[in-house]
Amino acid sequence: MIKGIFCHDLPIYKDIDGNYCSTTLTDSLFLRYFNVVDELVVATRVYKIDKTYKEAHQEKITLPNIKFLEFPNLNTFKGIFTLIPKAKKVLKKEMQKVDLVFIRGGIIATLGVTVARELNKPYLLENAGCAWDGYWNHSLAGKLIAPFMEYRAKIDTRDAAFVIYVTEKWLQNRYPTKGISTYASNVILDTMDDIILNKRQQKNNLNKSDLIVVGTTAAINNKAKGQQYFIEAMSKLKKYNIRYELVGSGDSNYLRSCALKNGVADRVVFKGQMKHQQVLEWIDSLDIYIQPSMQEGLPRALIEAMSRACPAIGSSTGGIPELLPSDAIFKRGNVDSLIKTFKTIIESDLDAKAKVNFNKAKEYELEKLNSRRNVVYEQFKNYIINE
Repeated sequence: MIKGIFCHDLPIYKDIDGNYCSTTLTDSLFLRYFNVVDELVVATRVYKIDKTYKEAHQEKITLPNIKFLEFPNLNTFKGIFTLIPKAKKVLKKEMQKVDLVFIRGGIIATLGVTVARELNKPYLLENAGCAWDGYWNHSLAGKLIAPFMEYRAKIDTRDAAFVIYVTEKWLQNRYPTKGISTYASNVILDTMDDIILNKRQQKNNLNKSDLIVVGTTAAINNKAKGQQYFIEAMSKLKKYNIRYELVGSGDSNYLRSCALKNGVADRVVFKGQMKHQQVLEWIDSLDIYIQPSMQEGLPRALIEAMSRACPAIGSSTGGIPELLPSDAIFKRGNVDSLIKTFKTIIESDLDAKAKVNFNKAKEYELEKLNSRRNVVYEQFKNYIINE
């Protein structure tokens, strides 16, 4: 019986009936670990919600042999200075019982590496983004710990026995490792059908006077996701009839105030959180997808938009330039650069852009990614068993 632990900082929700649920940490994601473990402990933040998972538009986690080790938010001043010692004890007690240690981003993951070292346990690290950008753009507390978390990300990646990067080159250059490594995005794409491309190309006969629907899917309470930059750009793109639709959870007050300030409140629509299939259907209704992030690894949302053959533009951060052609990239946080890129795409051959994006997304089909990922998982398991 092989046991594993997965240490991550992305929150999972516990609904009013006690069901664990998420739109990101789902059965589909956890299944990959069950290729090499029989039981899995998930150590992450858990937030309680006063509604059912269906009412909250979440996906229920139903896999057997999965246990949740619940932690509060450690990304606060209280968490940093008072909660971490207790969290470390809880994590250490659980990690002593497992064989395989999987580490993926955030302060709980960093704590997991610390405990793994103390227990002399090799670990597999999944490097999904730039630690500095993630913390520096998060909050005041984030700025406080950004230098430490960047240092730890470099050391923890360097010393990992195995590493899976979500980018092909960018993160590898920033966080090199002495261990065995490969690359595989966290996106989950089924085999793509050319019918998707054909439908998109039928939609792309866009007249410049038409309503242009632009969308982003990301947390709306995280300034690092950059939606505010396109909202500002809209006020300077008056010749275009733009509606900006935002899918994602969180407090919308900041972005609503940005829309009011820039005189575009009537053209910014908050769609709330959606299940995965609903997101794909929504992407099909868009004319342009935008990823205006200040910080990313390799954004799954952008890959999903490309898999629907949606023309897209994105910022110059993280692995985004690995996904999109150079004329679809704008300087992160730079509204003038964003405007220039938006105009370039709108005035270009959208059918050609759709085809380029669709073909690029095929590189991230689940079967192809799983093949690379599973080789490393199997090597990791054999390394631990034969140690």
